[in-house]
Amino acid sequence: MERYPVNGSDSITLHLTQANRRGFTLIEIAVVMVIISMVMLLVIPRLPTSDQENLKISARTLASTIRYIQERATTSGTGYYLHLAPGSDTVGIFEIGADGSGNEPSEPFLQKSPVKEGIIITDVRIPRLGKVTDGELRIDVGIGGIRDFMTIHLRSAGGQFWTVMAFPSGGKVKVYEGYHEDPP
Repeated sequence: MERYPVNGSDSITLHLTQANRRGFTLIEIAVVMVIISMVMLLVIPRLPTSDQENLKISARTLASTIRYIQERATTSGTGYYLHLAPGSDTVGIFEIGADGSGNEPSEPFLQKSPVKEGIIITDVRIPRLGKVTDGELRIDVGIGGIRDFMTIHLRSAGGQFWTVMAFPSGGKVKVYEGYHEDPP
């Protein structure tokens, strides 16, 4: 106990209790953790991604897009085609019109390029055409899906590869890390 003078003559006794010496409670720590978690949920998705991550996302998005247009062609009876330009990042999806021309699809999902900026289509391999490394390709997707087995190689600026393989039977499309000529 300590005594402090009050008004010159009197003194009061101050008691230092445990309440004055305590730290944070469990509830206070939990509230701070929740606030930090919410901030991280908002910030992390906006952080820039790496080339490797963009390559992986591009390969998976391209595979999903090929699967989707195969299913869409089968259910709607509308043909589609992929416009690929090996040696660039150009990938387009078009609906095949009655006259055989390509029209921009009405679905917003199909209007965006499935390949992120900076990811290059290195080559496309189709057995009847061989390996195509430049120029432009039109790959038709009818109500029966794609006609031929197809391998698409994507490369990041850092030189990493991912492979997208589309199989004509059953509409399967698989994605592999690395450069693969044949299915593993």
